[in-house]
Amino acid sequence: MPPSKDQPNILRGPGDYEVTSTIHNDTYPEIDPRKLDLTGKAVFVTGGSRGLGRSMAISLARAGASQIAVGARSDVSSLGQEILAAASDRANPPRFLGVKLDVTDAASVTSAAAQVEAEFGKLNVLINNAGILGKYGLIADSNPDEWWEVQEVNVRGPYLVTRAFLPLLLKTGADEEKYIINVTSVGAHLTNPTLSAYQVAKNALLKFTTLTNAEYGPKGVTSFAIHPGNIPTDIMGGPSAIPPHHKHVFVETPELSGDSIAYLVSQKREWLGGRYINCTWDLPELLAKKNEIVAGDKLKTKFDFDIKNQA
Repeated sequence: MPPSKDQPNILRGPGDYEVTSTIHNDTYPEIDPRKLDLTGKAVFVTGGSRGLGRSMAISLARAGASQIAVGARSDVSSLGQEILAAASDRANPPRFLGVKLDVTDAASVTSAAAQVEAEFGKLNVLINNAGILGKYGLIADSNPDEWWEVQEVNVRGPYLVTRAFLPLLLKTGADEEKYIINVTSVGAHLTNPTLSAYQVAKNALLKFTTLTNAEYGPKGVTSFAIHPGNIPTDIMGGPSAIPPHHKHVFVETPELSGDSIAYLVSQKREWLGGRYINCTWDLPELLAKKNEIVAGDKLKTKFDFDIKNQA
């Protein structure tokens, strides 16, 4: 495991980096998945062929998940050996299922859900990770089809996947942990000109997370959203494609988000439902703030009206 690159929390521009006193750029001992036990848990990760999705699947394997399915448009069969290697210290190796998946195609998503149900018979963790950034550019200069494709992948995709997999989640044992995790972005809270398609989509996904939890939280399915960190993944075109004014914030590793998810779903934490979590936050410190967060209904996107009448 690479060493943690934790640091005192220095705000890196407008955002949400002051929730915990320490932020992390890399994984750290307190969330080491090898200390967790997800034995018996079945998980499905979209966009899992590389980057964040691949790292999430490997972290869940290290945490002992018994059944791991990964969906992607490209072939993911080779990931099976990496999954087994990641869980080599576990008594029982996980079952791996690679699924051909286009999250924007309803038939493809329905087929994926049927395959996971046939192979696993249950589902404890669904991770909507598949997404695209789109192109930088002003609204008037944008291509309408390219702009809308970002909504198709980043909003329609999680909707179709959630809709198709909810029945399987709901039929999983009532006493088991059941989570839907949507990968959004701190960009949902910011105003970065030239990234309108991406930021609109990620903001919409936050609202979808809240609504999903409102409808299915009472039925035992907890839905929350994460910001995985600022990582120069393939969806951005790699490090060379990052504009100079953004390069200084792209310092996180994929392992940070993978290990963070494994840590968060390792226990029943229904109170996380409908909330947003930045994986750079120190998670033990965050969880220690549970009472404050719940009492204040914090970490949610909402309209906060508290203007004093000075008349």
